[in-house]
Amino acid sequence: MKAGTRLSKVKYAIRDVMLAAKQVEASGKKVLKLNLGDPNAYDFDVPPYVKKALVTALDSGKSGYCDSQGDLALRNAVVKQNSRRGFDSSADEVMVCSGLSEGLSMLYGAAMERHENVLIPSPTYPMYESLAHYYEFEPRFYSCDESNGWQPDVDDLRKKMDEHTRFVIVINPNNPTGALYDEKVLKEIINLAGEFGVPVVSDEIYDELYFGKKPVSMGKLAGDVPCIVMNGLSKNYFAPGWRIGWMTFLNCSQSPLFEAVNQVSRIRLCSSSVGQAAAAHALENEGEYAKFLPAQLAKLKPRRDLAFKRLNEINGLSCVKPEGAFYAFPRIESGPWVDDKEFCLDLLKEKGVLTVFGSGFAEAQGSKHFRIVFLPPEDVLNPAFDAIEEFMKEKGA
Repeated sequence: MKAGTRLSKVKYAIRDVMLAAKQVEASGKKVLKLNLGDPNAYDFDVPPYVKKALVTALDSGKSGYCDSQGDLALRNAVVKQNSRRGFDSSADEVMVCSGLSEGLSMLYGAAMERHENVLIPSPTYPMYESLAHYYEFEPRFYSCDESNGWQPDVDDLRKKMDEHTRFVIVINPNNPTGALYDEKVLKEIINLAGEFGVPVVSDEIYDELYFGKKPVSMGKLAGDVPCIVMNGLSKNYFAPGWRIGWMTFLNCSQSPLFEAVNQVSRIRLCSSSVGQAAAAHALENEGEYAKFLPAQLAKLKPRRDLAFKRLNEINGLSCVKPEGAFYAFPRIESGPWVDDKEFCLDLLKEKGVLTVFGSGFAEAQGSKHFRIVFLPPEDVLNPAFDAIEEFMKEKGA
């Protein structure tokens, strides 16, 4: 029973490294896991008022199917959230999905032809590349400049665009680099997309998790340029396993594209009805969230600061300071490794520290990076950094 050839280039490094970690654990060695962006794997949890809303939805019998486009209460709540982020929208422009991975899959599958391409930042979250391969069109990468805080290179983006480009992807705050994009750069991307008549897909799933300046939503800057703003519960509300996300189709909800995605949404019936009810309650209760979030950021920021300090103190490594999300993307400056995958696997086998190799995030050819999450408490992070430092010394880096 053969597998389809379309899967030959589909990879997901973040979970693929878990196979090697399981082998290390089977040998009896403890593994310090810095690979997975799941707050619930550490000492974060869903806001209590949101969990209570889920139970209430279950007790109220909201377990049946709902509108394929998304429950109206949640879509109305998304409209209010969009307004707080500085742009107007309507419930008719909002589509609910089972996490942004399903949303992107519906979008790609409904819109893209084999001869077309999508422009993706490099480095990038692996989903954007792998789903392009799955649907058999070209993932084309534009550079983000490490020497400039991982800001997108708009000149490189222009060079990569052509008449076959269907979408420009923006991830802000960024996974894997932790970069937070300047408003000037975002405006330049919007203007370029408008010039070419290409919609922007803006992944803003981490937009409440920042440590200085506030992220600017692409929806606020879109003007009359088609822009699909993506968000959800997973990161801001520390509920990745609930699988509730949403997309707002600005300036394109009357297009054949929107109806095509709607058609795909009907094929898969709907997202979790009880999850949507809880998500609506989460977004409607801004006051409760305003009480909840500061304590979470107060935990995250010292961990970000610790990761940045420790990584830059280790000979052979350097790291740009993350401004948002909960990732750092250190560069391997020296050492005997052929590539960053070899580095990460050696680090795992010898020191029991699990990270993700940068080449799994479509980094620039020839560069060597790895991604860590700084979600764990300091008593997990410090031993991990101690082990990395010892590892680099032993390898003569």
